[in-house]
Amino acid sequence: MICMLGVRTIEIEVEGIPVKGTLQWSTQSLYQLELYAPYSGPVYTFSFPKLFPPFQEETLSEIEQNAKSHLRTLFFKCEGMKKEIPKIESALKEFWMEIQSISVLSPSEWKEKNEFLKQAMLEGYMDKAIYEKTIHDLTSVMEKKQMEREKRCESFLSQYLPEFSHLQNHFSWIRFCYEFTEKKHLLLL
Repeated sequence: MICMLGVRTIEIEVEGIPVKGTLQWSTQSLYQLELYAPYSGPVYTFSFPKLFPPFQEETLSEIEQNAKSHLRTLFFKCEGMKKEIPKIESALKEFWMEIQSISVLSPSEWKEKNEFLKQAMLEGYMDKAIYEKTIHDLTSVMEKKQMEREKRCESFLSQYLPEFSHLQNHFSWIRFCYEFTEKKHLLLL
């Protein structure tokens, strides 16, 4: 599991539309960019030369420019995918229900679980070796479940939206598609 360190908000304007995302830096010099406006969900991961904090201002500017370019790309991918969603809506809803059966902890649930285990160790309910083994085992299980979910999502995209199957973080795109269909139905009510 990748440990994310810093979070930064990135904002641009594309064809008069405000586009926003969050950029997180990981311990492995990877950056995770998540689009949250006007659409939420799609994630893009990219690398940058190995730089470690504290960052100098010119380095931050360069990283941010790179992220803005990727954010623009995420926006246009969403725009393109939006047009294709109605063609696959029933298969998408069925697949979404199926994929929800793979229980993967969200980042906040993961953090909560880690804090609970750490507190148990600090209060003497387990020693450091058991704590570390538990964290390792939990991490291994979560990574396997994430990989399974990701492979199934990639397979779905390859079958139904092959022109988008090259995208990373396939689950984030499936979630985007599903949430888009749900919002569309709410607007019709």
